Formats: sequence, structure tokens, C-alpha cells
Amino acid sequence: MGRYNEFIWPVKCPSCGAAEALSFQGYIGLLQWERFHEGDDVFDREPQHRRREVGPDAGLEGRSFWAYGLGDCPRCRETLWARIDVRDGRFVGLGLVAEPANMYDWGPL
Repeated sequence: MGRYNEFIWPVKCPSCGAAEALSFQGYIGLLQWERFHEGDDVFDREPQHRRREVGPDAGLEGRSFWAYGLGDCPRCRETLWARIDVRDGRFVGLGLVAEPANMYDWGPL
């Protein structure tokens, strides 16, 4: 992944059973390497760059959608995929999923 944001959420690794808050990289919000926790607005940040890059679609600001994120278990190094949920423009949670056919897929909630 290139430009992305990080979404922090507690998960349990299906491979080794480690349970802790992990960081998942996703192309969501203003794409400028920000970290988000539950309830954070993923769009309401001051752009750091002249060109405002938005993912997965500029028209999603303030709306509800999901997109994929990628993370790693710090204990066993297993690659983990998650569906990151954004409701009314705010990060509300994520759940582990199987590796998607297209990591850039997203959809409305």
C-alpha cells in the first residue's frame, strides 16, 4: 500500500490467538498517514499537502461506507485483512475478513 491511513481496533489473531489493538492500513479519508480510533472523523482533517487526495471516493465525506484494511499480527506476523466501517464519516469499527479478491473494493453501509 502507498498512501494510506491507519485504523486502530482490538482484534484476536485467528492464527496465534493474540488479542490486542492492531493497526490496519486503509485508503480511507484524507490520505496522509493519519491514525484513527473509534469515533474519529476520517475526513475532517486539515490537508497536509497541496493536492487533497481522498479515498476511496471524494463524494463519501460525511457518509457511511466500508473499505478494506491490511494489518499484521505483532506476535506471529500473520497478514490480517479487515473490513473497516465508517458511519456518517466517522470510524466506528472493523472486523476481520478473508483476503479480498480486490483490496480496493468498498461499498455503502
